Amino acid sequence: MTVFSAFSAMIKTTLNMDKYADTDSQWAAIEGSWPGHPRIGFDVQRRLLLALLILCVLTSLGLLLVLGIVQWRDLHTQAFLAAERATVVAKEHADKVFELDTSLSGRVGDLLAGMNDDDIRAKQHMIHLKLRQMIAGLPQVTAVAVIGKNGDVLAHSRDYPFPPLSVADREYFIALKQGKQESISSVVVGRQMQRRIFTDGVARRGENGGFLGVILVSLDPGYFLSFYQEMLPGEMHQSLSLVREDGAILVRYPKMVNDVSNVSASSPLMRGIGANALAGTTTGISPLDGERKIISYRRVANHDVYVVSARSLSHLWSAWLSYMVLAGALLLVPSGILCGIIVFAIRRVKDQKIAWQYWRRELALRHRAESDLRESQKFEALGKLLGRVAHDFNNCLMVVTTGIQIIRLKRVPGVEKQLEAIERSIKSGEQLTRQLLGVSRRQPLKPEIFSLQMKIPEWQLLLFNTIGAARCYVDVDADTWPVCVDAVEMQLALINILLNARDASTPDGSITLRTENILRRSAGPRQGYFVCISITDQGSGMSEETRKQAFDPLFTTKEAGKGTGLGLSQVENFAKAAGGYAEIESAVGVGTKVSIYLPAAESAMLAERDERSLVAAAPPLKPLSILLVEDNTDVADGIVTLLQTAGHTVTHLTGAADAEDFLSQRQPDVVISDIHMPGGITGIELAKKLNLRFPALPVILISGYAEDLQAAIKDGFSVISKPFTLDSINRQLAAQVR
Repeated sequence: MTVFSAFSAMIKTTLNMDKYADTDSQWAAIEGSWPGHPRIGFDVQRRLLLALLILCVLTSLGLLLVLGIVQWRDLHTQAFLAAERATVVAKEHADKVFELDTSLSGRVGDLLAGMNDDDIRAKQHMIHLKLRQMIAGLPQVTAVAVIGKNGDVLAHSRDYPFPPLSVADREYFIALKQGKQESISSVVVGRQMQRRIFTDGVARRGENGGFLGVILVSLDPGYFLSFYQEMLPGEMHQSLSLVREDGAILVRYPKMVNDVSNVSASSPLMRGIGANALAGTTTGISPLDGERKIISYRRVANHDVYVVSARSLSHLWSAWLSYMVLAGALLLVPSGILCGIIVFAIRRVKDQKIAWQYWRRELALRHRAESDLRESQKFEALGKLLGRVAHDFNNCLMVVTTGIQIIRLKRVPGVEKQLEAIERSIKSGEQLTRQLLGVSRRQPLKPEIFSLQMKIPEWQLLLFNTIGAARCYVDVDADTWPVCVDAVEMQLALINILLNARDASTPDGSITLRTENILRRSAGPRQGYFVCISITDQGSGMSEETRKQAFDPLFTTKEAGKGTGLGLSQVENFAKAAGGYAEIESAVGVGTKVSIYLPAAESAMLAERDERSLVAAAPPLKPLSILLVEDNTDVADGIVTLLQTAGHTVTHLTGAADAEDFLSQRQPDVVISDIHMPGGITGIELAKKLNLRFPALPVILISGYAEDLQAAIKDGFSVISKPFTLDSINRQLAAQVR
């Protein structure tokens, strides 16, 4: 099969050109006889273009993927570096602040050296002034306080005299009293100042190490916020925080919507500090806002405080997507143009392939048409030859038939047996002429009423010999109604079905022919009394699609050269011509049943019986004056003698021109004319002229040439087919003159 088989099948289905099912084989024959025909590798071109298109798309996607990976790594690296840089700067700032805080605490300690609580109370005013002087110019420090060993505020840089106040319950005081040298508190609201602060407390101890009190430096979180804001102006995807070692948040920029004051021990930050207490960078989900972040931290020198920088990865992802959109757009323009050019080229190849297929199909169809024309010319010539032979043979049979009838009318004794044998031979000759005319396709339907109980046994040898009589079963119902059909066409239809059943069955598969009476009560044309003739095989069966096309002309599933596709089409045409229809029931692997439904002929039999009774009841036909126009003298002599024996007066002429001259002088009762005559004027043309000149003059046309009979019937003339009997001609004469 060639690469165009699928397209050919589509064209055949679309245009209903099943008779060109062998286009590929015809093209193969053309290719063999045409060495220089063009060969174009459309499929190769299409595959190459498709490969180029796929390569272009994959290259663009690959390049975009590489750019995406590189950009993601760059963004990730930059984010890590940005977080670490921010942490380093913030750590240096915190180191300076807490270094000043430590220095301030040392100076206050030197001021209080050798003093106990009572001494401090006694010198409160002097200490207040000194403390106030010490913190001047330190914006990060809000106040400095001296706490006694019992937690009472002994002196304060903000107020003098300072009202009685105890901080003995504060966590930092408790921690320092218990032995810790330094303690940074969480963010609290000062009881005296009523503002948010966190404190850096240093224990005062005597020479023996005893606890003397606390030097408390209050730091302003806002100072750190201002610095962090300057570092991250408008940056909402990065944060800076000051976090105590235990996770308490002292400062955070930007401020959180929800007031979270502690970082859980399971957070990525606290796990990182646990792994490396000095510095580190990690990633994880922040418990503060639930986002995945890059977290960088560093410990403030000599203090339990960490500077933390966190950068959101969602922002990183958004930046990466923005870059990919831009890169994709820039790649899309050249890639899209290239892909468009390739797609256009593919469509051009497709169009060229379709044009090539059309050209190839048209060439194959032309080759087939020329072959069909030559075949039809042969059949036309053969048909004309066979038609002429059949016509001449019918004339011979007419001579014999009239001779037998004349002998019977003269009642010659002792020849009855021989006459019957001659009549049987005449019937066989009539059958032969019908078959010859059938081959030449010039045979009109000749319906007759008969019973299948009588005909099928007579046809059994003809029907079953070609398929094997041993495998065939016949079931003809004894009460089967008679039918009115062309017997020869019916034989041909049954043979076509049986041949298909044989080809579809295994050599030992049975084939059954069955008849039955059917009464259709459904509304529509398929209602009434029918005789069903079905042939069932046990072959391979048909698919539903094949079954629907089985009656289509020239449709066949057989191999090339083994089927014409005309068999089942003839079956359906025969059934329709008879006033019935045909059906197929089939299942793959089960078998096929082909049924022909023919109208029951009860009404036709009644009509024929009534006609015969009317003819029998009618008065005898009076002798008539008849003009016979027949070019064959042997046929004419027989017809003249037969009609004269019946009491008629007959004048015989051999041509239409002589008949016209005769009718100009005298007019008979009836004109009987052969149709096919020499001289340029046919019997039909003569009848038309006579109808114009003598409208009341009956004309009966006779012929053994079926094509002439069809033309005469079409023009509305009464006809009799050769050979005919005296009874049939008398019935026509009676019908014409009454």
